[in-house]
Amino acid sequence: MTNTEALTATDPHAENCGRRERKKQQTRQALHEAALSLVDEQGLDGTTVEQICEAVDVSPRTFFNYFPSKAAAALDLPDSGISAEGADAFRAAEGELVPALCELIGASMDDAQQRKRMKALVVRRPELMPAFAQWMGGIREQYFALVRERAEDAEAMAAVALTMAALSMLVHDGTAGGERPGAARLLEAVEQLVAARGTLLRDAA
Repeated sequence: MTNTEALTATDPHAENCGRRERKKQQTRQALHEAALSLVDEQGLDGTTVEQICEAVDVSPRTFFNYFPSKAAAALDLPDSGISAEGADAFRAAEGELVPALCELIGASMDDAQQRKRMKALVVRRPELMPAFAQWMGGIREQYFALVRERAEDAEAMAAVALTMAALSMLVHDGTAGGERPGAARLLEAVEQLVAARGTLLRDAA
């Protein structure tokens, strides 16, 4: 028996909390699946929050407890791109910023199936792209705020910009969902960008 199981077995409050958390996860997933199906079939403008709620049998108020918009629900966009565990690991990491940032961002790349679904939906329904771009901008700011805890503004901005450019390169060439760990692929892409910059500078000299 794990520590969590032992605690749950002896603490009714812990058991209730665990049950509520599972219920929240199930509701969020159901809203996402309904939004994805409806938006894919009817388009973003042709889908209403009320239709999504009706499919899951919840109220619009409940919907907005989980997602800020129907586009966010269809794409299953989380409020934060950084888990508490990931942030703590980044703060505790030693050495250069970029490899640590690749570890942080790369962990979110390993859910290949979900990323493929998201990318395929955006391809079929390009009207979702503005919402996705806005979300990515917010995620970038979250990364920048975290990196600033370990570096000055200029260095933090450069590290985030380089790593996000590498992520964009992986997404556009279709390798973001590869078999190797996301952090390794992301760091390799960073090194390719740095090497390409060096080549361009030498050619321009």
